[in-house]
Amino acid sequence: MGKISTYVTDTNVVGADKWIGSDSQNYWQTKNFTAQDVANFINKVGSESQLLRYVYDIYAQGDPAPAVREPASISFLNGGASTVALNSITEVMLSQYAMNQQEAQLNVSTWYNSPLTGSEILLTQCDDITQWAIYKWTGASVSPSDTKFYDVSLTYIAGNGSLTQDKDYFISLLTYNVTHNLDKYPSVSVSLGSPTNPTDLVDCEVEYLNKNQVKLDFTSNFTGVAIFN
Repeated sequence: MGKISTYVTDTNVVGADKWIGSDSQNYWQTKNFTAQDVANFINKVGSESQLLRYVYDIYAQGDPAPAVREPASISFLNGGASTVALNSITEVMLSQYAMNQQEAQLNVSTWYNSPLTGSEILLTQCDDITQWAIYKWTGASVSPSDTKFYDVSLTYIAGNGSLTQDKDYFISLLTYNVTHNLDKYPSVSVSLGSPTNPTDLVDCEVEYLNKNQVKLDFTSNFTGVAIFN
């Protein structure tokens, strides 16, 4: 094999192109990886800060035992078709668990009422971002039919495509309505990190809804904290 620097640079990358790498799950064996497989992996796992990932699960109350709703899934109360138009969705059943990058299931249900209620969210298919929809998240409550799930009400705003059986989906927060109860119009800053350890500042648009509420509008996904003075 010649030196890498002697090979011609290919600027026309297509899905079938391959390169050589090491397989960490098989004793670091040398294997070929296609550009398409790598792209699918990147789209699926997303960024480290993206926590809300679910799979669309078809479920019907009449399914024979031991059929159950899957953790980290989106489903409908009375079942669903293999594809469901995104612009037709007004309510879903959402698992209290979501999947993170390390494939761990995290209980994220504390988000479902605050900050999500009243906010706008973006739903995208992990391996095909042309399948997307923006909704206003209008409410969430523990489902009486399965207490590990929430009945979530949505108002469709815009989008394209459908939910597809067994596909993974991200739910991202686009706008964040915050109630601070300071009875004034405070200065607002948003930082990466946590309340006890804020780090870099994040740009966002701030809209004052009233003396006790603001709407924060972001252009990317991250984990952070809002500070009001």
